Amino acid sequence: MTKNTFRIAAMAVIVNDHDQILIGSSPRDGGFKFPQGGLEANEDALTGIKRELKEELGISISDKDILKVHSEKVHYYYPPEDPYYIYKGQQLSVIKVQYNTSMQLIPQDDEFDALHWIQPGDLRKFDVGFRLQAYLRALELCGLL
Repeated sequence: MTKNTFRIAAMAVIVNDHDQILIGSSPRDGGFKFPQGGLEANEDALTGIKRELKEELGISISDKDILKVHSEKVHYYYPPEDPYYIYKGQQLSVIKVQYNTSMQLIPQDDEFDALHWIQPGDLRKFDVGFRLQAYLRALELCGLL
């Protein structure tokens, strides 16, 4: 847990029937991001993202909602001068999830204060900060760009 290591994490690229993706504005980190979070000890990416989606959005997903768990991981670096971050960045497994209307997306903590469905090509219009290249690569992996 030092600035010399990456935090191992998972992120969800949630897509709806209109090929839109879900992003949220984050009062904690500022800007916009995908639902994501660090993996706990001995937790695989799929188990971790299921837990994170429950913690952050109040939804329970099943294996049938998982479209793909990508083997390639994406990563980004945290701003080195920011004392909030104890790692040098995050390395994320990318999990593509199919949204269905039975999922009631309700932010559960201070992770998100608003959620937005956007076209994947519009991601650059939102301030995702230092996460941009990793997020664009995740959308490419998911076949959305």
